[in-house]
Amino acid sequence: MMHALAAMLGIRTGAKVSIINPPPGFVHQLNPLPDGVEFLVTAASGLDLILFFTDDAKEVVARLPALSRAMALTGGIWICFPEEARRPLDEEFVRTAALDIGMVDNKRTTFDSGWRGLRLVWRDRSRPDKPEPKKRAPAAEA
Repeated sequence: MMHALAAMLGIRTGAKVSIINPPPGFVHQLNPLPDGVEFLVTAASGLDLILFFTDDAKEVVARLPALSRAMALTGGIWICFPEEARRPLDEEFVRTAALDIGMVDNKRTTFDSGWRGLRLVWRDRSRPDKPEPKKRAPAAEA
């Protein structure tokens, strides 16, 4: 049986996972894990899931491009920050940093340990960013 936290985070059978800067005891909270889960400290690409814990907004901006390159195309990155994080690090900041590199958030959570997280994925390019406004017919001249 899979632990509720592992399932909620999207850790599946055979997943390649990287956890960066976890708070004390966090990794233990993921047990029991699905079969075949592999924890990798570093990977150039192909990670199914990255959990990145930080309390520093500048670190999010600096590391997000490299994290996104290490992620599999269908993978996800959880950017996790303390609920009481100092400004400007909040959900809106993480969303903006993600959009700047073509990612969007599609899930959010709060951990028992006082951390919040947003899961980032690559934006679906098959949909337009937003509908084009309808063009109005030129007004008839009187």
